[in-house]
Amino acid sequence: MRKHLIFFSILIAAALAILSCGGSSNMSQTPSTPSGSGQLALVGTDAPICGVDSFDVTITSATLTPQGGGTPVSVVDSSNPVTVDFASLMGFNTLLNLSSIPAGTYSQITFTFMPNASLVVFDGNPPVPTTINATLTQTTVTANINPALQVSASGSSGLTLDFRLFQSIQVDSTGQITGQVNPSIRVTPTVITSVSSLGDIDDLNGIVESVTTTTSNSNFTGSFTMRVRSTRTFQINVTNNTKFEGVSGLSALTQGLFVEVDAKVDQNGNIVAKDVESEAETDATTAAFVGPILSVTPDSSGNATQLTMFVRAEHPDVSSTIPLRSTVTVNISTGTEFKIATFGADLSDFLFNASAIARGQHVVVHGPFTGGTSPAVTANMIVLRPQPVLGNALASPPPVIGSDGKTGGYYLQPCNPLFQNQTVNIATFSTTFFNGLTDLNSLDSTSVYLNRGFLLYTTNSGSLNGLTWTAPAYVFPAYVVRKLNLP
Repeated sequence: MRKHLIFFSILIAAALAILSCGGSSNMSQTPSTPSGSGQLALVGTDAPICGVDSFDVTITSATLTPQGGGTPVSVVDSSNPVTVDFASLMGFNTLLNLSSIPAGTYSQITFTFMPNASLVVFDGNPPVPTTINATLTQTTVTANINPALQVSASGSSGLTLDFRLFQSIQVDSTGQITGQVNPSIRVTPTVITSVSSLGDIDDLNGIVESVTTTTSNSNFTGSFTMRVRSTRTFQINVTNNTKFEGVSGLSALTQGLFVEVDAKVDQNGNIVAKDVESEAETDATTAAFVGPILSVTPDSSGNATQLTMFVRAEHPDVSSTIPLRSTVTVNISTGTEFKIATFGADLSDFLFNASAIARGQHVVVHGPFTGGTSPAVTANMIVLRPQPVLGNALASPPPVIGSDGKTGGYYLQPCNPLFQNQTVNIATFSTTFFNGLTDLNSLDSTSVYLNRGFLLYTTNSGSLNGLTWTAPAYVFPAYVVRKLNLP
């Protein structure tokens, strides 16, 4: 295998966005900036908790309090609430809202939530998703912004909301989840300049609604609008540096096409695409279903003919036929196309096909669907997405450490029940960003590590950067390894 990967072109910016982990919406027009106002990007992320695969909560409103007091300023309007699955954002960032607010300094933000939330955990052997009707112990939460948020006229700022599920979700004396959620929120400001953007918005996917191949802004070559959630449509601006995968360019995007976007927010409050992964068309009968694989059924030669998946998201909204947070059967044929949403990563040495698909992988399944008592999707395409994997570093076998301290890897004991204690082989590179630890030499067997990359499955024994495995095996090329400080 090749001894190196070419990772995302702005890898360090993406990793620095993770360090921050913990209004009125921007619709189809370029964000306007009234005199004396600036743009605010509200970004969601989360610190993880093992075994929780979905936590859907609705922010009905959010207001900023000026430093020293004054009239609160709305950043999420009650007429256009935001629903977000924080569990899906383990180590990732998504754009919740863009709003124009008066310039000034803000020291607090107050969120109002719906009192009920949907919490899904994996339970049993083999593990299956179990829905818990969760209740928030408080629906109005005020968080201090430290340092204070500075919003300048005609400028842009970012505010990252980290729900911190590991502290928010309550457990009893035996460690069982009770269904009570006491929101533990941390917010972190980011100043957006021409040198320092908001970093990666790396969990942005949805359906193209319109395409514009002309623009009056010389920084861009055009734009497209995409619906990312049922109530949110964002304008995505394209530059000469935007990379397109699966389609020749902006003009080839069409209405109804499902895309995944790696983007940033610039100093003027514009969402700017770095990579656009085009996948498949959607309509009333053909949809994109996003979520982890729960089980795989192979034929006698080891090729998957069927899988079950947990539906974490769907585009468009077809929940009247296949509900969100349900389990659906996916039928695979010889005509099913397999693809990796690489966002520029070189994974050409790895296969993703009917023999390399396994439980725990995060995928998008495209195809026609049926409901009823046995909901099913006929897969036209299955796309492997980047994902997090959480767990402990094994002391034995020991990590493999190259001369630079970064190239090599280690063996992870994942805590997600889906893996059923099967080791994940974490491969690292000179470009891997280590967050909370210096490099592979700093690993210990008691800390919890969050890895970001691609979960690949192989039926061949092999090695990469000196890291060896015996088939069948999970191999995880990691572009971020983060040490968590959990209570």
